[in-house]
Amino acid sequence: REKLFFEKEEFYRRENLEVILQRSVTKIDKNEKVAVLDNGDNIYFEKALISTGGSPRKLNLPGENLRGVHYLRTLDDADSIRDDVSKSKTALIVGGGFIGMEVASSLTMLGVKVTVIEVKSYIWNTFVDEKISRFIQQYFESKGVNFILNESVKEFQGDKMVKAGVTSGGKRIDADLVLLAVGISPNLDIAQKSGIDTGNGIIANEYLETSAKDIYTAGDVANIYDPIEKRRKRIEHWNNAEYTGKLAARNMAGSHEQYNFVSSIWSDIFDLHIESAGETTNYDEYIIRGKFEITKPNFNVIYLKDGLVKGYLAINREYDELDVLNKLIEKGIDISNKKSSLADENFDLKSLLQ
Repeated sequence: REKLFFEKEEFYRRENLEVILQRSVTKIDKNEKVAVLDNGDNIYFEKALISTGGSPRKLNLPGENLRGVHYLRTLDDADSIRDDVSKSKTALIVGGGFIGMEVASSLTMLGVKVTVIEVKSYIWNTFVDEKISRFIQQYFESKGVNFILNESVKEFQGDKMVKAGVTSGGKRIDADLVLLAVGISPNLDIAQKSGIDTGNGIIANEYLETSAKDIYTAGDVANIYDPIEKRRKRIEHWNNAEYTGKLAARNMAGSHEQYNFVSSIWSDIFDLHIESAGETTNYDEYIIRGKFEITKPNFNVIYLKDGLVKGYLAINREYDELDVLNKLIEKGIDISNKKSSLADENFDLKSLLQ
């Protein structure tokens, strides 16, 4: 639990950092460079950062307010789920994304019978292709997790405490515990009230500066142009939040560094450590390196387009291998004449960087 907190109170005192708690910013005057707090106080600044993150998407379904129906975004949410797990035999996870699958893994290991319902035709559909998704699903099924695809939840049933969820197809799923994990919506209220450009997040340039001079953004709320993938994107993951937070801080302190990050995500589920980076859904071909098997998976799916490594999804692979692939993606090195060697685990990937 204590690992969730970056620093203790004495750190902020030592570094002469003022932290204001239990107050919120209602508006920023971008011309006068002043932030207005909800108690009427003004804070004047030279540079400012908006890192307001996101809030869980609400489904607003009948029965959603029953006890035992949860979202997971805060420490209080986690505590509430933990308290209910000890009383639960069955769980329904609504949403087959990262959070949903990680919680499904944890609950299963605690002895809870889990069902995952996903409205799309396969899980993890925003960042893996169907082949990998089916593999992950089969792995979860081998651990006892049940899946319902191409359906949504239309209501929850129970008397004060949730007892079941009913799907759009009419299935009734017993559930003592429900997790709604259907993504987040970026928190744009402050930016919009302040006249800062938004659109699936707060629009930022390559230096993470918003449309308002000297006001920056970072984290889940930031919509950034990715020069490697050549498109705008908003990433909801720890790696991106850490990178953009540090980059914004350096630029606010006087540096002039461009965003140049191979977007990546990671997840630990059951005994799998999963790392994914770059583009994994837009490719010409892919090559599998390692053991693509349910019983003891250890492989890397490397995605190629126009002779370039565009992305990968790795399960239980060594960091050195991933580091080389990240560099190949970042540098845009053409490996057309050596791509057939990628599947050979005896082939030294580092030679591709020379």
